[in-house]
Amino acid sequence: MTSAGIDEVRTWILERHPERDSVTPDENLIENRLVDSLSFVELVYAIESASGVEIDFDNIDIQDFQTLSAIEKAFFVTA
Repeated sequence: MTSAGIDEVRTWILERHPERDSVTPDENLIENRLVDSLSFVELVYAIESASGVEIDFDNIDIQDFQTLSAIEKAFFVTA
């Protein structure tokens, strides 16, 4: 089961790639060019909007943004 927030992020990605109808949880968003250097900042803002958490650009770990699973674990799963 995924959180509503990660579904918002998935929708954000799919809106930018109308040729796609899905993104799997473990699909590498960067390697598969679903997120590039120009859209990365927009992705961060989409995550902030969906999670309600401000992301510190000075302490970004790119590993947290490579897959939807990683994004969900880093920004949507509460302990």
